[in-house]
Amino acid sequence: MTETRSSLLGTARAGLPRAVGLPLAIGLILLFVAILFPWDSVARRVAWEIGAASGGRVTIDELAPAWTARGPVLRARAVSVEHPAVDRVRLATLEIAPRFSTSWLSGEPRLRIWADSDLARIDGVLQLGPASAFRGDVEGVDLARVPMRLDATGVRLSGLLSAHADVALDPGGTLSGRIEFESPSLVIESDALPIALPFSRSTGIVEILESGATRLDSVRLEGAVVSVSVEGEIGLVHHSQAPPVDLVADLRVEEPSLRRMASGLGLRLDAAGATSVRVQGPLDRPSVTPR
Repeated sequence: MTETRSSLLGTARAGLPRAVGLPLAIGLILLFVAILFPWDSVARRVAWEIGAASGGRVTIDELAPAWTARGPVLRARAVSVEHPAVDRVRLATLEIAPRFSTSWLSGEPRLRIWADSDLARIDGVLQLGPASAFRGDVEGVDLARVPMRLDATGVRLSGLLSAHADVALDPGGTLSGRIEFESPSLVIESDALPIALPFSRSTGIVEILESGATRLDSVRLEGAVVSVSVEGEIGLVHHSQAPPVDLVADLRVEEPSLRRMASGLGLRLDAAGATSVRVQGPLDRPSVTPR
């Protein structure tokens, strides 16, 4: 009986270091990962991969692991993005998590990204590699801050916009794909219009073609002054020139005082203030003809 009891005590004493050592080893490994791991090198690699895929330049000053409500992520701070589509944007926060799929085996890793900036908020999946692409949601886009290359047209856009994007990225800095958008506060101003046109609800689909042209599909703008549905194509030219357009528009002038002004501009409105027109030529001086 004494030997058995001594044996048990010896076993307990022998097992104690293992019980303490395992958590201690795990803690040391986590400490190494969190503090001693060369995150600076990882940050430079991540920035280079994203920049190479999108045709822009990305810099990340800080990168470290973090635990969030979405699970474990790599959190980057002081992120700067330079790209032809947005000029220069600084991200207050960028969080990255690997999206596990077989695409990693073919050299096309996928990353789930969340980003927040004063330009927009992004939540989607970024695919790197030869067929780089982004699919996800972009919310709170400040249109007045987005460089749309409209200086030569005299057209200015403002308001907030949200969109679901499914676009391919090109190392040359161009995009192609499909964007479904919605805006509760779009405002269009033009040197050719006497007043700004506010719209309380705007929806539609924009397709960026591989040629660089933009196709509008089922675009509907609703406002207290004017409501319009438009489809067609906007061509691609140098940003110092007004792009050519070929659009079909059904519009309704809601404001009675503007109906008289529209008639003076050659628009033939029916009794309800509606008409259908075709708009062709340079955007700054298009030809408008009845359909």
